[in-house]
Amino acid sequence: MVTWGVAGERVGRDGGETLDWDGETVDPTALVHQLHDREVTDGEQLPHTVDDCYSGSVTELALPAVDATVTRVGTDTDAETVDSPTTLETGEYLLTMQARASDSGQESPLGIVDDIRIHVRFDGPASLHSAGVTTVLAFREPTSITVGFVWETNAERPHLQVPATPAGLATAVTHLGGAHHTMQPSRSHPELRGHPPIVTTGETTRIPETVRQNRPETGITLYVPECEAELLVSAPLAYYLGADVVVESRDTALLTAEGTSVNLSFDAWPSLQAGVAALLRKVFYLDCQVRRVDPAESGPRITSALSLDAETLRSLSPAGRLERYIEVSDEAVRSILPEWPLSTYVSPKPERVRCLPFLLDRLSLIYLPDSSRLDRGELLDRTLADSYLSRGSAERPPVIEPNLREGQLHSWLAPGNPIDACKTPAEAYLNRYRIQNRDADSQRVAVVLNDEEMADEHTEVTEIYRAADLPMDVQVSKLLSVNELADVFRQPADFVHFIGHCDEEGLRCPDGNLALASLSEARTQTFFLNACGSYDEGLDLVKQGAVAGAVTLTDVLDKHAALVGTAFARLLSNGFSIQRALELARRRIMMCKDYAVVGDGTYSIVPNPAHPAVVWLSEGETGFDVECTVVSPERPGESYRLPFDDSAALNGEQTSHSLSVSELADTLSQTSLPVIYDGEFHWSDDLAARLRTDF
Repeated sequence: MVTWGVAGERVGRDGGETLDWDGETVDPTALVHQLHDREVTDGEQLPHTVDDCYSGSVTELALPAVDATVTRVGTDTDAETVDSPTTLETGEYLLTMQARASDSGQESPLGIVDDIRIHVRFDGPASLHSAGVTTVLAFREPTSITVGFVWETNAERPHLQVPATPAGLATAVTHLGGAHHTMQPSRSHPELRGHPPIVTTGETTRIPETVRQNRPETGITLYVPECEAELLVSAPLAYYLGADVVVESRDTALLTAEGTSVNLSFDAWPSLQAGVAALLRKVFYLDCQVRRVDPAESGPRITSALSLDAETLRSLSPAGRLERYIEVSDEAVRSILPEWPLSTYVSPKPERVRCLPFLLDRLSLIYLPDSSRLDRGELLDRTLADSYLSRGSAERPPVIEPNLREGQLHSWLAPGNPIDACKTPAEAYLNRYRIQNRDADSQRVAVVLNDEEMADEHTEVTEIYRAADLPMDVQVSKLLSVNELADVFRQPADFVHFIGHCDEEGLRCPDGNLALASLSEARTQTFFLNACGSYDEGLDLVKQGAVAGAVTLTDVLDKHAALVGTAFARLLSNGFSIQRALELARRRIMMCKDYAVVGDGTYSIVPNPAHPAVVWLSEGETGFDVECTVVSPERPGESYRLPFDDSAALNGEQTSHSLSVSELADTLSQTSLPVIYDGEFHWSDDLAARLRTDF
């Protein structure tokens, strides 16, 4: 959550009552609520129309942006980006920046907000400097300022309409780049990228004026052949660069940048897919190294190794920075690139433009789907003996083996039922967008046991959810009727964990079966249908309103289902996304290919987890070799503190450490992380006790 606040002294009436946060930082929307009894102005001191405006005195103000711009009022000087400590002499100034509203769904005076534009008018002398993910404005003594807010609510979020043609798709991608709060390197940080506008298709082109105004002028142009497939796979690169996308009758895509030597011709289709993905990964990663966000990141070390001067790069235009990045050796960058969080495989239909805002919000790489018939032996299909309890009798849906590219996670927005990739109906993205301002301070989890022979899993997962250090309201139900179970899915819930049986007619209840396609609406956000052959039921639940969930492809053993179910519950409680949680949980059993994810697998029920890391252990000469990878597909470009040395690692980056047995055991005992040791899944605190015993 982006926060800002007043450090030390005062926001309040001049010479009167003051408001003192004692250095605490607060949410932008919360601050405005507290400012409501302060001096309200009409905003005439600001050169922009604002929704709320306040004045007061401060000695220091921390603002949620590292690429704030400052302009000297009444002069012809251009706005300057604040990317290093800056001293401002006597004069009048305007500081402008974009902030993200809280994920908590807090309301502004205009309702639920998503983005906030902030303008600060003040008199120098003053100083500006970066402090982590904030920019600090400081004065020598209490100084009068005027603060104005422009609120962007979800209800007011602009919608584009373009024809379902290659030209229409190009128009949409060109304007979606306006979602960036800045075109400086810190656009690589998720807090400085807003959600792109929603896109619909129609006979005419309609671009709201606010979208036209936000479209970045970068001087970068991407010329693409008149082909839906090539436009789709080029979209993430064009979006991130803020490029103008132009459709032409040409054989290959061409990238140019005004005032530079950039004239990059990509290889012809289908090699274009690899080319645009490689350039996006390179530019994005170098931006992460150059930006001024987290001092603990590895930027100085990496940029020095690549002969890049970060301060010089931050001073360049987007076109100039692109030119410098292209000059860096691909081989040198490739060896240090983190694994990309997400790739999506999209069937090339013109109407897929409606899904682009959601894919670009995750900065997903886009490829065309490519698959082969699956060798059924790979699925470890085995006849289940009568002596083993299983969760029903189900026919496996026809499955395919996708040809997967770069990425930690993979989504399949195309025909077919893939293994090792998340099957994603288009409805999942709209469902995610609809609930994006969910209340993270109160979560509702429903655990349903519809077969008492599976009570062990029911008891354990219930305890896991209730023991989580999270504000969860856990409701437990047993042996629900068809109507009662339908009500569970109709009621608002963050997560539903169903334990029972499933067959061709739906989820089994004491009085019949519930077919989830029969629901008029589902208000369940995420789910785990831990029952045999629940794949189709899970797809139906997504189409009726859910975002994502875990399902099974065929019969599963009760014992195996319980192992997967309990691990999955704990991983979700620790902030892992649906897809990553299932991938890790199913490592606990041999028949891991029997589990799959449907919907938007990047979604997590715990927003912004503190430690979404996975640890791999192997025994070394004097202790243990430790590899740690951070995985958070919701926030590409975020960095996280590691549990081993408090260093910062980028999302997708893998770090290596060597620890003695005692050091490793002490660290693992202080956190709750999934650990892969000897090829098996463990929880860090459990493994810590074992290490102390065995070594």
